[in-house]
Amino acid sequence: MQQISKEKENQIQQAMDLEKDVLGTLAKVRQYEASINTLKRNIQKCNITLKELSSIDQQKTFQPIGRCFILKPKADIVNEVNENIKSHEREIDEYEKVRQHLVTKGKEKETQLQEAMKSLKI
Repeated sequence: MQQISKEKENQIQQAMDLEKDVLGTLAKVRQYEASINTLKRNIQKCNITLKELSSIDQQKTFQPIGRCFILKPKADIVNEVNENIKSHEREIDEYEKVRQHLVTKGKEKETQLQEAMKSLKI
C-alpha cells in the first residue's frame, strides 16, 4: 500500500476544511435569501392591508392581536403598517449586505479550494 506523506495529509485536510467552509457559507447564503423572501412577502401583505384600508371610510377598524381584535382608529393602523413596511425594508437592506459579503467570501473560498485541489492533482 502507498503511504501518504504528512505534507500531503495536511493538504488534504486543508482542502476538506475549505470544502466545509464553502458548504457552510452557501448554507448561510440560502438562509439569508429565505429571510429576505419572507420579509418581501410580509411587505406585500402590508401593502394589501393598506390597499384594503384605503377603501374603508368611517367603518370601525380592528387590529388583530393573537386571537382577539382591538378597536383602533384607521390612522393608527395605517401608521403601524407603514412602520412595519419601513422596518422590513431596513432589514432587507441589512440582510442583502450580509448576503453579498457571504457570496464574496464563498467565491474566495471556492477559488482557494480549486487551487488546493489542483495542488493535490485530484
